Amino acid sequence: MLLDRSLRREMARQFGAAFTVLFSVVLTLMLLRVLGQASDGSVDPQDLFVLIGLACLSYLQFILGLALFLAVLMAYARMHRDSEMAIWSSAGVSPLRFFIIALRFAMPVLVAVALLTLLVWPWANRQNAALRDRFEQRSDLSRAAPGQFRQSASGRRVFFIGRGADANGLARDVFVRDVSDGRETVTLARAASLQNRDGGRYLMLSDGTRYSHTIGQTNYQITGFAQMGVRLSAIAAPHAAALPAAVRLAHTPSREISSLTLALSAVPRWRGELSWRLGVPLSTLVLVLMAVPLAASNPRAGRAVQLVIAILVYLTYLNFLNATQHWIDDGRVGLAGGLLWLHGGAAAVLLGAMLVKGMLNWPRR
Repeated sequence: MLLDRSLRREMARQFGAAFTVLFSVVLTLMLLRVLGQASDGSVDPQDLFVLIGLACLSYLQFILGLALFLAVLMAYARMHRDSEMAIWSSAGVSPLRFFIIALRFAMPVLVAVALLTLLVWPWANRQNAALRDRFEQRSDLSRAAPGQFRQSASGRRVFFIGRGADANGLARDVFVRDVSDGRETVTLARAASLQNRDGGRYLMLSDGTRYSHTIGQTNYQITGFAQMGVRLSAIAAPHAAALPAAVRLAHTPSREISSLTLALSAVPRWRGELSWRLGVPLSTLVLVLMAVPLAASNPRAGRAVQLVIAILVYLTYLNFLNATQHWIDDGRVGLAGGLLWLHGGAAAVLLGAMLVKGMLNWPRR
């Protein structure tokens, strides 16, 4: 039918433009965020592009949902401004037909949003956490970049190396400042390496000088050494990595757990995460339908007003979705009750808007 083809073509054009703009904004923000974390030493610079890709995958369902909402809204609003809706209504087209056309256009995107939320979201979070954990488990010396000061994970030590550590953890021209128990120690060494000794992880320094004093006093002690060891941490017990699967799962963030595991669990925290994952595609569906009556506003108001209203509606729904997740986490409401009051309430608002706009009439012929 001519109406179906023209509307789908219009919505596809609007969807492509909105998705391009939104994805470019999110990509730029994620790039700046990950670059800042890499410069602070929180992530490995070699994993930069992988982390940016995982971050974009994590937010892709929101980009698709908002782009779809704006596409339907802008396409139908343009038809109202150009009086095409009045023409089609006078030709006997039911207002409900426009909802059906919007649903047919949105169905592939809704399926993609559901897959991204239920499957890709936990996978991307697991990969992100694995990359960060792998980098955190590296030694403080191997994480230090040549020519830059780096603070240890505990915050008590500051490292500086002139030439970077190789694959064996050997570095040259090393500076170490340690503050503990009211004393400050500054150590300079020509070389340093990492070794496991006596159940601990040691930084072995060679050919250097050690300056130590009590903070606030001038009682410096200067010591030269051919080799000296600085204990960094204890070596984890062999059985620490062999914890039962149930224990490891209990300490895993809910955002990294598969949707099937969440569905089979009665833990409130996991049920809250499941309500959020189910709520994202459901909210996208309701927003697509809500875009049709929202587009039937005063044509003289302008596109900017409609865009502002659309963004406010989207953010309000998203905030209620997050609030419902927290309420389920705290045990205030159950999973079914939370989904029913939020999305059922949104559906009631949609029906009210349809009644106000007179969109529940059947065709006249």
